[in-house]
Amino acid sequence: MKTIVVKIGGSLAVDEAKLLDFAVVAAEVSKDFRLVIVHGGGKDINANLVLLNEEPKFINGLRVTTPAIMDMVEMTLSGKVNKKLVRMLLLNNANVAGISGVDAKLLEAKPLQGKGDLGAVGDIFKVNTQILEAFFASNITPVISPVSYGDGISYNVNADTAASEIAIALKADSFILISDISGVLDQDKKIIPHLNRGLANSLIQSGVISGGMIPKVQSALESIERGLKSIHIIGWEGAEAFKKQLSGISNSGTIIGN
Repeated sequence: MKTIVVKIGGSLAVDEAKLLDFAVVAAEVSKDFRLVIVHGGGKDINANLVLLNEEPKFINGLRVTTPAIMDMVEMTLSGKVNKKLVRMLLLNNANVAGISGVDAKLLEAKPLQGKGDLGAVGDIFKVNTQILEAFFASNITPVISPVSYGDGISYNVNADTAASEIAIALKADSFILISDISGVLDQDKKIIPHLNRGLANSLIQSGVISGGMIPKVQSALESIERGLKSIHIIGWEGAEAFKKQLSGISNSGTIIGN
């Protein structure tokens, strides 16, 4: 049975109509594939940070995470967002369970180095695939918060990066990143259908690829180097478009490969 890792974020994680559409197709896909769903939740985090009177700050697309912000990140991602997704999927007859990277040390991390002073931002060095295999053996689809474990504390890990590490560890057949942007855009704001390392580095250096798209593309390229065949970056165009993307019938976004 093929393994599919899907990362969802942006408006898909907060828009009830889009989330329902995703839940219906995810329930269908989970019957025929070993499906893993990894989620972000940046919009929910930003909304909750208002309660702390702290302005969101990013360095190269990564959130600067103070201890107070880390608490809010964990409550938001592993609590509110994770359980909302689980409830929605259960409602559509998907057999799912929510889990964070902290649970049973699913995702082990250490402080991220060389990216500036980011605070409690982690770099995953181990994925405990035995946990995921146990879910698959019980026909359960794991819904994963990227908050990770390290030396007794929790780390904030970029959800794209966490999904990449999981896909690599499972040797996934398909890895799909769903965001608010329907793919990587060129200087004319048109979707680039296919992207390799040379073109990606050029676009990053020129500033065409910027902000949160930088870690998304960089983690995708690293995943290719570490064994994945391709990564799809797409927007949510509906259930039918998602199934066509998955089957290879059409491409509505950017496919990153060699």
